[in-house]
Amino acid sequence: MGKKLLALALVLPIIVVSPPPANASPTWTKIYETVTPNTSNASGTATMTYVSGFGKTGGAASAFIAAGTTWDLIKIRMEMTLVSNSTKYYAEAYFDKWAGATIADLQFPDSVNNLNLKQNLTNLVVTSDFSGVKTGSYGQGRIEFWSNCYGTGNSGYAPFGNDGLYDWDDSPSGGSGCYGSYQVHNLTDTQTIMAWNDHPQGRTADLGLGSNSSGHPDWTFADQTVWNQTNFKVQVFVATAVSASTVNAPVVSGARVKSSITTLTATASTAGRITFFFGSRKIPGCSSRPTLNVSGVQTATCNFKPNTSGVATYSARLVPTSSSFTYSQSSATVVQIGRRTGAR
Repeated sequence: MGKKLLALALVLPIIVVSPPPANASPTWTKIYETVTPNTSNASGTATMTYVSGFGKTGGAASAFIAAGTTWDLIKIRMEMTLVSNSTKYYAEAYFDKWAGATIADLQFPDSVNNLNLKQNLTNLVVTSDFSGVKTGSYGQGRIEFWSNCYGTGNSGYAPFGNDGLYDWDDSPSGGSGCYGSYQVHNLTDTQTIMAWNDHPQGRTADLGLGSNSSGHPDWTFADQTVWNQTNFKVQVFVATAVSASTVNAPVVSGARVKSSITTLTATASTAGRITFFFGSRKIPGCSSRPTLNVSGVQTATCNFKPNTSGVATYSARLVPTSSSFTYSQSSATVVQIGRRTGAR
């Protein structure tokens, strides 16, 4: 009995399934963009200047709204130049859409749209090529978007900031077009990610990536002491979140005999194409098989003739049709493939 078990173990194939293609990631749509840090005039009807095609109306925002596309992620990217080495850096943050958010809420604040937003954020992801910005995934974030003046007093949004400093927790005051704040903060580490303040025409905008270590953390009143307005750019994007897909281990039916038709059937959580594997090798003729909706279940099949007998291990990989889902790999199905009838 022991010898038989040893012999069986020796014929088990080594499962090293080839790596899947790069996994799906959100497909971002750029909605708004500006390269101008100041409004059209100092007060009253002061408006932001947008890059052509990415303004309030008649461009990407209008087309996106007209298409009725759903979205649940927001990304903001800010670029500027460091005074000390004249090098351009960026910071980028994306996060979950907050309840009730609209495309119009993502405009840049000015005295015409009267945008006044202070929102806590969830599932914040930060990337940057500037060492002063902490990168990674964080549970909490915050935006402070307005064209008003503002004070250092806490506004009632926990976690609270320092009442003596301009930071991630300030309170807008006065009329629109007074000063302006466009800030994204990492609340997990209580760090400013990006800041663009003091928007009126004729003023020197306060710009910064990361927290300001030698003044107010959110760069209020910083002017151009550390960052200047060369290569300034702010972009706003939206996307649909990517969800995990699943594909079940193949079910084996048919002959299960060498050189005789055998069938593998796999079911998936979403529509796509399924590739079937014997060990680490794709089964000829069974690559990228489209799923079909069978009684509400996405199913793909593979009919093939095993070219060996003995213990066989089969698996399946799903590449979803929609970029809103990740690729997935099934667990393995291990079966015994019989010898061909009449074989010596």
